[in-house]
Parts: sequence; C-alpha cells; structure tokens
Amino acid sequence: IMKKVLLALVLSIVVTNASDFKIAAGAGYKKPIQKILKLYNKKIDAFYGNMRQVSTQAKHTDLALIIGDKNFLQNKSNIDFIHYTSIGEGKAVLAYSKKTKLNTLNEILSDKIKRVSMPHPKKAIYGIAAMQILHNSKLSSNIDEKLFITATVPQVTTYLITNEIDAGFINLTSALANKSKLGGYIEIDKKLYSKIDIVAASTKACKKECKELLEFLQTEEAKEIFTQYGL
Repeated sequence: IMKKVLLALVLSIVVTNASDFKIAAGAGYKKPIQKILKLYNKKIDAFYGNMRQVSTQAKHTDLALIIGDKNFLQNKSNIDFIHYTSIGEGKAVLAYSKKTKLNTLNEILSDKIKRVSMPHPKKAIYGIAAMQILHNSKLSSNIDEKLFITATVPQVTTYLITNEIDAGFINLTSALANKSKLGGYIEIDKKLYSKIDIVAASTKACKKECKELLEFLQTEEAKEIFTQYGL
C-alpha cells in the first residue's frame, strides 16, 4: 500500500510539473512582465536578469521563452530559438535622482554630476546602448572617473532612488515605473544607439501552455500594459 501511495505522489508531482514552464526576461522589463503574468493568472516560473544572466540560465534549465533584445538573443546568446514574437521597441533614457536636475545629455560632464551609472556594457541591453550613446556623443573619454557599472537596469534605478548616484542610463520602462521616485529623465536620441527590438523568443521547450502565453502577449490587454511601460 505504501508503495502505491508513493507512486501516486510521484505521478501527481510529474503531472503537476508537466503543465508548468519557465520563462525569463531582461531585468529592465520585470514590472510589465509581472503585471501581465498576474493578469494571465496561471502558474509560470519567471527569472529576471541581464541578457547574459538570462542566456546562461537558459543553457542550464529548460526555459521556454525569453523576453529581451532580439539582436542580443539572436547573435550573442548561443541559443537556438525557433520563433520571435515582437513586443515593442525599447528606449534608452538618462534618468537623474531627486537631488539634481538635467536638461541635456552633455550635462553629465558638469561638476554637479559626481557619479553616473549604467548596466553592464557587455551583458545588459541598456549597458550596450549606454556605451554606444557615450561613444557616439563623444562623451566616453571624459566620463570614466564618474562611471559606476552595475549588473542590471533595476540596480541603476535603485541607486538613483536612494540618491547614491546622480544620473544613470536605464530604459524608459523603468523610468516610467519609478517616475515618482526619480528627479526625472531625458529621452535619448535614437540615432545614438542601435535599435532595440524587444521580442519574446521561444525555444524548443515552448509547448502548448507556452504558446498560449505567447498568444496572450499579443492581446490588447497585454499590449496596453507594454504601452504603459514605454514599449
């Protein structure tokens, strides 16, 4: 009898887990994704990090879906994706803390700005964009002493909120999500950085339940949330 009970328990665990699937997303998109998953109201395990962290996670687990920058996922993740579903265009901003005020990008070189932060320039979407912005605006050679590197967009945002830095490169999504806690932000000229196509990239682990979520991401309710968060 005990063996039958144990077998029944094991089978129930297998069946339960069979309907679950895992997704990952760039940390800068955590808030809209959480809001959408809450609206979707089904059990889904979600992991958030910079694109390098997300890609590493995908190699060690059976991630079905990754939401992030198409260029990075397609060319730098070393993951074989079977389909890309468009979500929107990501926008880079220069946000500043409540203890300061910025009107132009060039002002990050002024004496009033002591510390400027960005996500990791080789691992995070907006770290890559920030480096392109600094290089293309010819500010990179003059800002090294002020520059402070973090892992993700949410970390830069947290440092801004706690006034530990004066300015930081983040995405519009994070700036809108934390608008009341920031001094403000400047939208950056799109000509200064490569276009950021945010997609839901599906792997071979994306089965029926995953495809249903992909369909939900294309609904008006989901699109409305993405729009609210600057996508």
